Amino acid sequence: MIEFTQDGPFAEKVDHLFPDRVRILGLGQTGAAVCDQLVLHGRPGQDLWVFDSDQLTIEGSVVPNRHLLGAKVVHGLGCNGDVELAREIVVQEENRLAHVVRGCDFLVLVLGLAGATGVALAERLIELTREAGAKVIVVGVQPFGFEGWVRREKSIEAIAALRREADSVLVMSHDRLAENAVTAKNVRHGFHLMHGLMAKTAQALAQVVCKRGLIQLSFADVRSLYGRYAGSEVLENCWVAHVEGDMRDCPEDLVAELLEGPLLTDEGIWKQIDHAIVAVSGTRHLGLSDVQEMVSVLKDRLPDNIPIATSASLDEENNDKVRMSVLLAMTAPVSATVGDTPPTPERKKRPIAQTGPMPTREELDAPVVESLPQISKPNRPLKSKPVIVEVESHDVLEEPEVLSLEAEPAQVPVKTSARTKQRFVAKQEEMQFENATRGRFEKTHETMYRGENLDQPTFRRRGLKIKV
Repeated sequence: MIEFTQDGPFAEKVDHLFPDRVRILGLGQTGAAVCDQLVLHGRPGQDLWVFDSDQLTIEGSVVPNRHLLGAKVVHGLGCNGDVELAREIVVQEENRLAHVVRGCDFLVLVLGLAGATGVALAERLIELTREAGAKVIVVGVQPFGFEGWVRREKSIEAIAALRREADSVLVMSHDRLAENAVTAKNVRHGFHLMHGLMAKTAQALAQVVCKRGLIQLSFADVRSLYGRYAGSEVLENCWVAHVEGDMRDCPEDLVAELLEGPLLTDEGIWKQIDHAIVAVSGTRHLGLSDVQEMVSVLKDRLPDNIPIATSASLDEENNDKVRMSVLLAMTAPVSATVGDTPPTPERKKRPIAQTGPMPTREELDAPVVESLPQISKPNRPLKSKPVIVEVESHDVLEEPEVLSLEAEPAQVPVKTSARTKQRFVAKQEEMQFENATRGRFEKTHETMYRGENLDQPTFRRRGLKIKV
């Protein structure tokens, strides 16, 4: 009898579905939030790790394996977008990072592409993982457009750097959720929604590269779809949707709910998508006929030119639930990619009114002779300033005519007597405050202090006179 002993640093964290094969690392604030979603709503027992230089992020995470980096350098305050400072911290913490990449076959890195700590960690972890002989999958998200061009440029540089080293890089865009009903009232709901989508994406990738299942895909399928680019010529290349329902639910209803995902509301993305990966999981009651029926319904709803690769596995923790995840990919760049500068809209042309009969075919084909029409210039008189004359208050003066220098000036009736200016002198008198009311304090007791009523104004208490 052959005895097998599980040892090593990750012996206590072995997952029955993914035994020592897939490890998910949350890098930075975004990665920590995604791993928190996996702990709260994902499969139990997954091998999750969180790294960040911000102490608040580490203390607020619910992932057991969380580590604060660069405490002696930034004192738990984070790198504040400084990538060079984050790289210095990564160099100092290299021994701890090298310990993490050992003992796994696939490493899934989840991060925000505009963060400094996450990008610096991802760059070094990819190098260490390749030295250990493992494969790296990166799941990143671009910042919102309102976060500014500085963060956008950082994300573009990070995409180009990660694609040169990682095996597969899945890039999503936060702007897909800008017009979503969930984020319309609170922007935090938009971040929370994206973190949930990224968590389910990492979980679906772990299922795809796993060797156990009814229908098995390999890592080559993931790499062929999300590892074709080597720079930032294409920014967004991944769109995901997830649905969870009961085993007795109608497949048509599940697929309809799946295609209503927040990242698929824009109809323009279907012109860019050319491949799809579908991951289905359920209990032991899930059969191949059920998987075939759901994938067939989904295929009928998708465009005909999109091939579908299917993965199906069993999950004892689903409790009569079936999960379906679809990962859409763009493997060939198109003329106008998402995230590039949008084309300038065409200016609307004013319609030309047709005053005569419609021209014939011969008239339309005849050559056009360009000529400048002779425009006669009308003799417009030069305008001069109108003459304003003061009159008495009882006299009525009509609107003065405009005088021309070319013609004789018109005779304007003018009053010879000028208006007498009168000077009005205000009469000084004392203001009357005897009948003043106390307003809303009318029914309250007066405030007396040393024989003085403090509710009365100062000028009344002291007998001062106000002159106007």
